[in-house]
Amino acid sequence: MTSFDQWGMGSSFSGFGLIFMGVAIGLMVLIIFVIVRALQRGNEPSTTQNLALKILQERYARGEIDEAEFNERRRVLGKSGNHRQGT
Repeated sequence: MTSFDQWGMGSSFSGFGLIFMGVAIGLMVLIIFVIVRALQRGNEPSTTQNLALKILQERYARGEIDEAEFNERRRVLGKSGNHRQGT
């Protein structure tokens, strides 16, 4: 038997009330998940910067560039990466 409140409606946790609570909790969890993911991605270096550094390391390993040029270009890549992150 359903218990009725003072307005003659069922309890708030039956029917649509329970569905609404589930949807609301699901939305809150989703919002928190999206915020956490966005904050984590902000700390990662960009994919372009990673690719550029990898190519630079490969060129240095093949002997196409010397150590001084490698260090200078790596320094420049580091500055451009920090500039994009706002540091």
